[in-house]
Amino acid sequence: MKASSLFILLFIIHFNVSGQFVVTDSIKVSNIDKVSVDRQGAIYLGDDSGNVDKYNTQLELTDRFSPVQKGKIGILEAWNPLRVFVFYQQLQQYAFLDRFLVTANRYDIKEISSYVGLATVSLDNNLWLIDLAKFGLIKYNINYAQIEIERPFDLILNPNNYEITHIREYQNLLFISDKKSGILIFDNLGNYLRTIKTVGISYFNFLGDKIYFKIDNRLIIKGLYDDSQSELKLEPEVDQVVIFKNSAFFLTKKWLKKANLSDY
Repeated sequence: MKASSLFILLFIIHFNVSGQFVVTDSIKVSNIDKVSVDRQGAIYLGDDSGNVDKYNTQLELTDRFSPVQKGKIGILEAWNPLRVFVFYQQLQQYAFLDRFLVTANRYDIKEISSYVGLATVSLDNNLWLIDLAKFGLIKYNINYAQIEIERPFDLILNPNNYEITHIREYQNLLFISDKKSGILIFDNLGNYLRTIKTVGISYFNFLGDKIYFKIDNRLIIKGLYDDSQSELKLEPEVDQVVIFKNSAFFLTKKWLKKANLSDY
């Protein structure tokens, strides 16, 4: 997204802090607790049994993945639509799905660590892992089946008071949210850089050079490389938000709603 388009979008959001967003489309959902968007704007929803549904920008169901072995999804990362990543925390397994959600290459993660809290795909198609057994960060090379990076959390997180909720690599930086302290930022070698200090973050995502996340009934949008910040007031029932270009998708326990931000 061009800088000018991003500025206009953020101005629109900021201008309507006190107003209602205008819903243009919606679908009914059930037991959905994971949402992701790919680089083409398709929306992916994961339910508590491990199923993944793919919707186009008009919220029409196009593809569905239903695993043989059911399990709760810890991370659903669909930015690369040719290689959708799913981490099943309870099963300690991860899978890569093709663009039609038909072929699923599933792998056991127990050989890497005795317990992985969260995992995500790296920008070089390897894995970042939250190793809770050793309380640290691991980067794992899939092709060579070996650990490339190990970083302890001891000096960053309180081992007696933390709740890691999400992880994603973006623009050569690694972001990890901890409900107790905020969003921890690392470089692509796993070196700790800084923390966005905000408690209560369950999920975050990115829009150009911005990071956004939900706190209470507000969507906070912060600059990654400056001090800019905007807010959007949310309805109380909204659990998660995903933004793609000029569209915002609001996930509640019963609905996925789409609002066209350019119509505000």
